[in-house]
Amino acid sequence: MKEKYALMAEETNDEHYLKAATELGDSQEVLAHQAIFSNNGIKLVERGVRVDSGLFERLLNHRLQVSIDESLTAEKAVTLEELRDQAEALIAERPFYGRLAAELSDRVTLLGAIGSIALPKAMAFRLTVARDRGGALFAHSLQVALIALYLGIRQELEVPELRALAAAALLHDIGMLHIDPEMMQADHRLDAGERRQLHAHPLTATMIVKQRPEYPQAVGRAVLEHHERLDGSGYPRGLKGAEISVMGRILLLAEVVAAVLDKTTSAAEQRLSLILRLNHGKFDAQMSRAILKLLEQAAVEETDAEQGSRNAARIKSLGDDFDKWNEARSELAHYAAAAPVVGAFLTNRVVALERSLADAGLHPDQLKSVCVDIRDQPGEIRELAMLAREAGWQLKGIIQDVFCRFPTLEATEVPGEVAIRDWLLQLSAQLK
Repeated sequence: MKEKYALMAEETNDEHYLKAATELGDSQEVLAHQAIFSNNGIKLVERGVRVDSGLFERLLNHRLQVSIDESLTAEKAVTLEELRDQAEALIAERPFYGRLAAELSDRVTLLGAIGSIALPKAMAFRLTVARDRGGALFAHSLQVALIALYLGIRQELEVPELRALAAAALLHDIGMLHIDPEMMQADHRLDAGERRQLHAHPLTATMIVKQRPEYPQAVGRAVLEHHERLDGSGYPRGLKGAEISVMGRILLLAEVVAAVLDKTTSAAEQRLSLILRLNHGKFDAQMSRAILKLLEQAAVEETDAEQGSRNAARIKSLGDDFDKWNEARSELAHYAAAAPVVGAFLTNRVVALERSLADAGLHPDQLKSVCVDIRDQPGEIRELAMLAREAGWQLKGIIQDVFCRFPTLEATEVPGEVAIRDWLLQLSAQLK
């Protein structure tokens, strides 16, 4: 698995990053501070020439001697002062991030670490592309940095380690700049090949970071691990438990927290609380408790009557949903026996999900009695409905993971695998 993803990362096409880098020159002055050569010595761009999208095709048609960001300087490049200022604004404007820095000592440490990371010109250029051409990528990375540093302080990391952690957080998603932005559109449905490309972005980012001697080895390792999970369900290498570094554990949790809180829904913090409780086996327990403690400090909004009615209706239908799921479980056991490798992977993931649901009080066998117990409690009904939706998203994630881990499944003609594939596609359609 590791070798497969490494090969994919090495073959990453720079087309999308090159396009974004040259398009940056359409909105601000971008100059070649050194001449740009092709791999066979052809001079493509003279030193001092302004670079914009008009040069994209010329550069794309050649393999470059060095990465394009090593040769370009942006007039309005990201600076350490800007990083610190934007972090400070985030703390002031977003309640959750304000709670991260409620203690003066935490605030000083957070802002100090972000404002003192190593930022060589090439990395400053990449962050500038992320800020101006990468959509929400830059803002997300800054949010991850604040959350990661808060957790790092709780883990009693030393100042140099916090500085390295801040760098890892700010750079963890730079591999996304090498992915076709069309894949990231909300209405775009990823196929198996695109999902594998997405799963390779931590490797792409790690290779970029490791080329910079300014960053200690721990930075590249944390970047590589930011989508791993403690139970082994993450990617790109499926690491488990102690195989993941402390900084990696911090980064993977911070990434999830930032992603959930970035949604515009008013219930984002409540959903985050549910996710952490439902997936307690995937994240470091001590770190999760630190985040849950912050979430408990937020005021709990009252559920309006309309929302309460919708949630009550959802709970009423859950019994039927889980009756169907029980039938599906029986089918899975039958199909898994005919396709041992795929079946074992899928069964293990489903069993882990059911175990988490049981811990959260939403196991199929518990549901009906729980619904009776809370039928006159709108707040509890709302939380259970959210938990049910989260369970559906978890199941969709498992289905996507199967097709990613077993890319030949889509075209297989092995009878047992065909049965599993068809069952997964049918289940996926029902989850829509």
